[in-house]
Amino acid sequence: MATQPTTLTPGKGERTATRVREAALELFSRLGFERTTMGDIAVAAGVSQPALHYHFQDKAQLWRAAMLQLRAVIAEEEQLMEASTGAGPLDQLRTALRLFLQISWKHPALGRIVALEGMAGGERLDWLHAHLLGPRNQRLVDLARAAIAAGELKPFPPEQLIITLQAAGAGVINLSPLMKTSFGIDPSTPTARAAHEAMMLDAFLGGLLAQPQSPARRQTAPASGEAP
Repeated sequence: MATQPTTLTPGKGERTATRVREAALELFSRLGFERTTMGDIAVAAGVSQPALHYHFQDKAQLWRAAMLQLRAVIAEEEQLMEASTGAGPLDQLRTALRLFLQISWKHPALGRIVALEGMAGGERLDWLHAHLLGPRNQRLVDLARAAIAAGELKPFPPEQLIITLQAAGAGVINLSPLMKTSFGIDPSTPTARAAHEAMMLDAFLGGLLAQPQSPARRQTAPASGEAP
């Protein structure tokens, strides 16, 4: 698989290409690469197969183009993180986790893709690492390492710590259908999302603190979407 981002034909038909990319992203994130067919994508996008192949010569090229839709998601997260760069590493990590949860709810395809390709490994994961995930994950690992060095976090391997937080945070989002089927609960409601965020920040991240903070200190943490 080529490692360079796909350049789409500009001009005429771009709205069709956008519709195809959006349909492809949804199907790839739910069914995976192997189970998704070009025919499935054409039907979901409401286009003919000739129109589909006009813009994308094969499924691998379309997969890369669909994944690049997620660049804006990563850029949104990075831009919001800029507001916390003056804070200490632990506060930056707390802000990053809050943003990760908010953006994962807003763009659930990202977490599903990471879970699917993270388990499968191979060329597609290598591509995601090079073009979407690598710098983001390394930044988070560096924050965790700095917080450990400052004595704020327990000395767990920072790489495992970050992936564990991401997997735990995205788990409820990825398994929303299971929550609905098993318990009749919609975890995407505002109340359920607030409980999910509190659980991740207090129970998961809080449990990793070298010196757990008092309730009064936790209450001074910034509200959702705000920098510390």
